[in-house]
Formats: sequence, structure tokens, C-alpha cells
Amino acid sequence: MLLTVHVTTSVGWVGLDGALVALEVTGMSNASMAVRAGIATATAVIACWVLVPVVFSSLISGLILALSTPWGLLRHWWVLAKCAIAGALTAAGLMFLLPQLPHIVAGAGEPAGMDSLVARSAALLLLFAATGLSVIKPWGKTSRGRPASALNRSSGRAVPRPASSPHREPSPR
Repeated sequence: MLLTVHVTTSVGWVGLDGALVALEVTGMSNASMAVRAGIATATAVIACWVLVPVVFSSLISGLILALSTPWGLLRHWWVLAKCAIAGALTAAGLMFLLPQLPHIVAGAGEPAGMDSLVARSAALLLLFAATGLSVIKPWGKTSRGRPASALNRSSGRAVPRPASSPHREPSPR
């Protein structure tokens, strides 16, 4: 159940960010002030009332999954990278959104600008990267993810496993 919530909200985050990029491009390319004002309001409403709950649901469900499954939060590099991406995007998004909150609540969104378009586009690319990390699972395990017997105690470095030793990755639930 939790995995379904996490995948759904993560995909929703990507979709919402893509929709916001499309709205900003449309707003920047339209000369009508009425259309631009409508797009600004729609963008503000989506960002504040839809995107924020989806982002936090994705972030919290991902952390719970990382802490409660064999994948672990500190065992695989790809999990750490995804957490870093999600945390950075959440922090940056809140720093951008919080100063505008009174205007958003009042129903007055800010017209689309090149700065916000570049920021949202970069966020979208990072979300695609995080999705790719979930699928590919690159880079192997961190030192915390390797068994204690595989660590050379004097140097703290990993010792290669013997070829006859079967190694299985944990299967996600």
C-alpha cells in the first residue's frame, strides 16, 4: 500500500511540474493580459493546493519506505541520491512559494517569467533523473549497505566478494 502511495505521488509530482512548465510557457507566449492573469492564477492554485500536498506525500512515503524496507536509507547510493533530489527540490520550492503565499491565497498569482520557467524546467529534469534512478538503481551499495564481513576492518574499505558467493539484492515490496 505504501509503495503504491509513493509511486503514485511521485508520478503525480512529475506530471504536476510538467503541467506547470506548460502553463508558464503558454503564459509567456501569450500577449493577452487576461489570459496571462488566468494562467498565473491557475499556476498559483495548482502549486499551492495540489503540488505541495503531493510533494510532501511523496517525500514522507519515500522516507518511510527507505527506513522500513531492506533498501534502507543509507544502504544504496541511488536511494541517497533520490532523497537528496527530493529534499533539495522541496526546500527550493518552499523558498520560492512561501514569500508568494499571501498573494496566492488572495487569488493573485505572479505572471510567468523566465526565472520561474528555468527553475521549474530544471526541477522537472531532476524529477526525471530521480525516476530513472528508481528504475536503474545504479552505483551499488554504500559502506553501510555492505555486510560487516565484507569490510576490511583496518582500512574500512570494501573487500570484493568471492565469485562463489551468491549475492541478491533485496526485492522491493
